[in-house]
Formats: sequence, C-alpha cells, structure tokens
Amino acid sequence: MIWMSRSSAPSMMKHAWDNYKRYAWGLNELKPISKQGHSSNLFGNIQGATIVDALDTLYIMEMKEEFKEAKEWVEKNLDFNVNAEISVFEVNIRFVGGLLSAYYLSGEEVFRKKAVELGEKLLPAFNTPTGIPWALLNIKSGIGRNWPWASGGSSILAEFGTLHLEFVHLSHLSGNPVFAEKVQSTTIPFMLKMELLLNLFLPLLDHVSIGGLGDSFYEYLLKAWLMSDKTDEEGKKMYYEAVQEGVPLLCFDLIFQPLEYFDCDQHRERYIMVDNYK
Repeated sequence: MIWMSRSSAPSMMKHAWDNYKRYAWGLNELKPISKQGHSSNLFGNIQGATIVDALDTLYIMEMKEEFKEAKEWVEKNLDFNVNAEISVFEVNIRFVGGLLSAYYLSGEEVFRKKAVELGEKLLPAFNTPTGIPWALLNIKSGIGRNWPWASGGSSILAEFGTLHLEFVHLSHLSGNPVFAEKVQSTTIPFMLKMELLLNLFLPLLDHVSIGGLGDSFYEYLLKAWLMSDKTDEEGKKMYYEAVQEGVPLLCFDLIFQPLEYFDCDQHRERYIMVDNYK
C-alpha cells in the first residue's frame, strides 16, 4: 500500500502540472474548479509562483521536460522589476526558496542569479527602527509597512522569523554578507529578549500560539540547526524548549478543551482556535 501511494505521486504531480500549464500558465495559481488562473496580491505583480515553487519537485521526480520548460519560463519571463507591494514572507518562501532549491539541485546559474536579484530587492524591508523587517514592501520604492489587522500593525513571528534560512544561503551564494547579517542581527537576538520577557509575563498571558502566525518560526529553528551541520546550538535550544513546553499543553487542550471555529476574512483561510486556554 505504501509503495502504491509513493508510485502514484508522479502521476498526481503530472496531472496538476499539465492542468496548471493548460489553464493558468505563467500566472501564480490555478483555481481547479473554475479552471482559471489567479494571481494573489501577496506577490504584487510578480508572476509564476507555481512554476518557481514547483521547480525542485519537478527535478526530484525526474520530470525533465517539465523542468526544462519551467527553467525556460524563469529565464525569459520571471521579472522582479514591478511597482507593487508584496508580502516579504510569501515572496521569500515561494520565490527565493524555490529558486535556491532549484539551484542547489540542478546547478543552473539562472536560478542563483534570480534568487540573489530578488533578495537584494527585499533588503529595504529591514530599514525599520528595530531592524525587524516590514511585512509588506513595495519593491520599487522600498517603502514598507506591517499588516494593519495585526494587533495595531505589530510584526508577526511566523513572518519575520521565517527568513533566515534563505537569507543565510543568499550570502553564501552571492559572497555578500549583508543578507545573513540582516537576519542574524534581528531575529535571534529579538527572540532571546522575548524569552526573558515571557519568563516574566507568561503567567499573565491567555495563550501563546504555535499555530497560525507563529508556526513556521519554530519549524525554521530546527531547520537552521540541521542546515548548520548541527552547529547552531541556539536554534536547537530554542526549538527543543518550545516543543517541551508547548506540545504537552497543546495535546491536553486539543483533547479536553472545546474548539471554536471562525473565519479570518483577511486571509480567506480557516483557523482553529483553542478556547479557554489553560
């Protein structure tokens, strides 16, 4: 049964890719029911999110023709010279991450160049009083801001805490230390200060989320430790402390506490919140 499931994955990917190519080629997403292309405003006017995000999967699955046509699209059409506001987090994980993965797998220089080019356009997001990057950035003007719905314009942990893997690699591949310096001088020092504050004020808080708006930060702590050849002891320490403290409480609440469902119009997603967090 496991082998059958694994063997069906390439055909599923082929089905998804062929229909994206047929109905939405070059756009960011395909709406499968209406069979129409869609370009989320999270990416501004940057196009081709599905193509870039799928590069590593196409390569790993040895879909050589599909990978070739995706690479050609990137070479000819992937354009970051747009006057539009983008989500720094989403553009980083989809485009920068996708291009870096494709470069490491294939060695094709176009992916490295595009990743570094986009990384340079994201750097103005760090021009803030604290050094914590803006959530939103106009990549032409360099003007940024945070989401207005996020607690009065606060920064979101899952967003500014989910940049360092890609930015460290941008420094490695470009020879420019500024990318790594930006994330290493803000994210980890900030979280160390937060750790001190949480030790003081955690008893007064209703809840701390390791779900939506916080989740990927913890994921990146573990990945940063692995990526560093297990030398990033600070990332490892913070990850294991979060797991040891959070998971027992999370499991307890999911089993015994009532769940409250609500819609978040800003994200058009469904969130599950644990009510009466103890």
